[in-house]
Amino acid sequence: MARDTKNRPPAKPAASGRSGTSGGAAAAPAPKKPFNPLRFFSEVRQEGRKVTWTGRRETLISTIMVLVMSVLAALFFFAVDSALGFIVRNLLGLGA
Repeated sequence: MARDTKNRPPAKPAASGRSGTSGGAAAAPAPKKPFNPLRFFSEVRQEGRKVTWTGRRETLISTIMVLVMSVLAALFFFAVDSALGFIVRNLLGLGA
């Protein structure tokens, strides 16, 4: 199956570190635009309006799930730590 190359822009030649000419002029960077706080806050408000905010119920459910998972993780790591501590103490003969 052949690729459609009609609408594709021409490929740029690969740039190499060595060029036949010496001392070529580098393009100057574009001048930096001044910071406008009013425009910035206006754009922040526009982006904030695009956000889909969660409702009270979804936030409450997510918070409860995070707390439950944190408790389960804490219990799991406590159990693993206790088991490994018990094994090490018995292997070293420190447990009487």
